[in-house]
Amino acid sequence: MIKAQGVRLCLTPTYLPFYLTGYKTPIRKLPAQGVHDDIYAQISLIDVDGKKLFLFSTDWISVEECFYEELSDKLHEKYGIDKKLVLVSATHNHQSVGDQMKQNEHFNQGYYDWIIQRAIELYEVCENSLEEVEVYFGKKVIEGYYASRVLDNTLADNEVILLELRNKDGKAVSAICNWAVHSTALTPNNALLTGEFAQNTAKEYQKLKGYYPHMIVGAAGDCSTRATRQGNDYQELDRIAKGMANEIAKIEVKEKLELNFESISSITHHVDVAIDHDDVMTKIKESEEELKTATDFDRIKVLKSMMPALQKLSKLDRAVADWFADDIKLGDLEIVVTPAELASKFGLGIKSASKAKCCLIFGYTNGKAGYLFPKELYGLTFETISSGIPAEEVEAYIAKIMEMI
Repeated sequence: MIKAQGVRLCLTPTYLPFYLTGYKTPIRKLPAQGVHDDIYAQISLIDVDGKKLFLFSTDWISVEECFYEELSDKLHEKYGIDKKLVLVSATHNHQSVGDQMKQNEHFNQGYYDWIIQRAIELYEVCENSLEEVEVYFGKKVIEGYYASRVLDNTLADNEVILLELRNKDGKAVSAICNWAVHSTALTPNNALLTGEFAQNTAKEYQKLKGYYPHMIVGAAGDCSTRATRQGNDYQELDRIAKGMANEIAKIEVKEKLELNFESISSITHHVDVAIDHDDVMTKIKESEEELKTATDFDRIKVLKSMMPALQKLSKLDRAVADWFADDIKLGDLEIVVTPAELASKFGLGIKSASKAKCCLIFGYTNGKAGYLFPKELYGLTFETISSGIPAEEVEAYIAKIMEMI
């Protein structure tokens, strides 16, 4: 028997001042100038054969591992849920609040504690109102609103998967929209809090279908609105959110999934490599020279993002990283969990290799691991240029995931 319930939590701070995060621009060191639209956590509890799966998906830039650890620890202690079945995700919203992040200068302990407490309270609300459901899904390749941000005139992973958990009345009490795109439309100089592409798409979708889905980002490392957008303002955000919502609403969610709890598997991959400082300094000088004459908006943004990463790298002797991935097998449904921003090639490969009818990739989940790209994209993006980690390490991590599924 499958049961589910979902609720929604507004995460917009009720205090002033609060601060935005997502870009390293001077304006982000100042308090936010207001709220354009609220940010939320979409919350669901799904019971499969008595095993609980808790989804807490946020309109944040990322999820700190310490937040995930504290929330999952407390839920495990109070309700006995397996920590691996607590999935805390971010839509990778670059116009979001950053006060809940301990690494930020303006970390707000009170706001952080309030979110943890409300998450626990809403777990209980969901548990006390679980409804028996049936699970259905559909999928569709949607073009025109995002594509590869690395290769011209090329799609990334443009497949959108929509999963609904419907009660006896046919109402979706919980739903997941698994897409693979950066939730970005606005300029880095925006100073208003907003749910950006993901949350605004969810709001427009709710007007059409009557419910808010979890907007879960899959392998979106090399996918964004960069090649398809017609501006960087709220008018453009409104256009693409409405357009995507209309397209998602056309997905035929009619294939039934039979769920049963099978297993949880996990892998880890440790990276520890020496930094080539001469190479890093050369790249810094090249970027500084290019910035002097660059006029293209997107290219300037890339260069300004790359410089701090390169400068940070120049102060390190070694690049060290620890990556994990979890695989949750639920009969016809498989969920692959990673903290990383995987390239679309990897996402497509994982879904193709899965033996389940429906495979969802939960990126930006339960931690933060940065961009993981294949060898052929190295040198084409600022993330690979400034990571200090060779492609071979990324490929080894992906190979472990492929073996696990």
